Amino acid sequence: MLTVFRRHQQILMLVIAIMTIIAFIWLYNRTNLTQVGSNDVARIYGQVVQRAEIDRQARGYQLAMALGLTDFVRDLGGLGENEESSASDFILNLLIIQHQAPELGIRPSDEAVAEVIKSLPLLQTNGAFDPAKYSRFLQEQLVPRGFTERQMEDTVRDSLRVKMIRSVVTSPIAVGESQVREAARIYQAVDAQILRFDRSAFEKSAAPTKEEISAFYEKNKAGLRSNESRSISYLLFTLPETQQKLVGKDHAAALQKLADQAVETLKSIRQSLAKGMDLSKAAEAVALHAQKAQNLQSDGSQNGKPSGLPEVLVAATYRLQKTGELSEIIQDGNSFYALMVDGVAPARQLEFTEVADKIGSLISQQKAASIASDAATKSLDKIRAAMVAGKSFSVAAKEAGVKTQVLSGVVPADEKNSAETRALVSATLSLKAGELGSLQGAPWGNFAIYLEKRAPLSDALWKEHQPIISKTLLSNEQSMLFLEWLRAARVGAQVKMLPGAAKGGG
Repeated sequence: MLTVFRRHQQILMLVIAIMTIIAFIWLYNRTNLTQVGSNDVARIYGQVVQRAEIDRQARGYQLAMALGLTDFVRDLGGLGENEESSASDFILNLLIIQHQAPELGIRPSDEAVAEVIKSLPLLQTNGAFDPAKYSRFLQEQLVPRGFTERQMEDTVRDSLRVKMIRSVVTSPIAVGESQVREAARIYQAVDAQILRFDRSAFEKSAAPTKEEISAFYEKNKAGLRSNESRSISYLLFTLPETQQKLVGKDHAAALQKLADQAVETLKSIRQSLAKGMDLSKAAEAVALHAQKAQNLQSDGSQNGKPSGLPEVLVAATYRLQKTGELSEIIQDGNSFYALMVDGVAPARQLEFTEVADKIGSLISQQKAASIASDAATKSLDKIRAAMVAGKSFSVAAKEAGVKTQVLSGVVPADEKNSAETRALVSATLSLKAGELGSLQGAPWGNFAIYLEKRAPLSDALWKEHQPIISKTLLSNEQSMLFLEWLRAARVGAQVKMLPGAAKGGG
């Protein structure tokens, strides 16, 4: 599977080394070449990066996603909302990692790469590496997409480089008990009063004029565009209800059997597609029905209403680059999907009549929010002044004419809290008893919270939650430190995009 397992190849490797040296002499001694830089994309660490290298790294990004190396992709910024931007960040950061790793003495061994590959869930059966699945993955998912076994090993090796660098960079990080106790406030019940400032009371006096709406459109029309939508066909493989109730190994075995069946079925469908058959007929040939979803947007909506499709299916829809291309298997709980993009409706400029009402509503909300915020600030200043003069919070709020909402015995971490209660009570986490917080925004206007008291943290709660809080805080600080190191490394790399880099394919 790996170089460490490949024996008696010294002669071949010698030939490759010689050819590599010749290639480097030819590629980098460009003094006499007349067509210089036509494929140059960027300059990093003083070296030119060509489009072929960017394309290779882009394939590595796709392969990492297919292998389920999500920690690796996330650490290099590859899981953002914008796929194009995420892929660019991933590629640039990976080039930096590949440069920095040798300088830090980091060289993942073939044995380590082999262990990671063996541990990948998609290559296992009942928790153990399955050579048959490995071979099937190579033939059915790597080869058709133009990948090789070597590229898979290189991608896994890169993931190990990131993991090892992250470990080195974040090794000095430690979390103190005081930090943990402060974070543990989410398990301590609080009594508080909320000062509410509703925006709706000011909306009638904030109606926009026709001139304001028209001016807004002219100023912002370049950004007033419809969202891209896609129409798809998809196939569904799901466990029967009786098997969905299974637990443990029995459930895992049933799910694995379904996954294997889906792989074999899709293999047959791909063969039919290659012969020119459309997806609907290819699906019918194997007793499946291809379902349709029209005008699907990236947020999962259809014509302004929820589509009901799983988020993973919607995300996969917008990852596919070509229409008429069948995706790989996508899992969502007890179900597996495969999809094909049938058509794409690109974003377009919206006409004034299409957005006038929305613009009017937006301007009205903005004006009302500004008026409400000014009024809330004045009221809050008046309450603070009264409290400084010695009056209680309740008296000061009453004199300012502001109604309060009482929260009593609310635990911030309680999952039973409503979304609004969670948002309100979270504002108490940075306050001390008897302290009035700052003005904060809310969907309905503004609020400020006064913390009356916080219950003490019991020994039982501390023992129960201290380990997970410590682990979470440590992980968060490590991530922040690694991102800061990566940012500094990017500055040191002196990245420069070259003229014409955006042109051409890739």
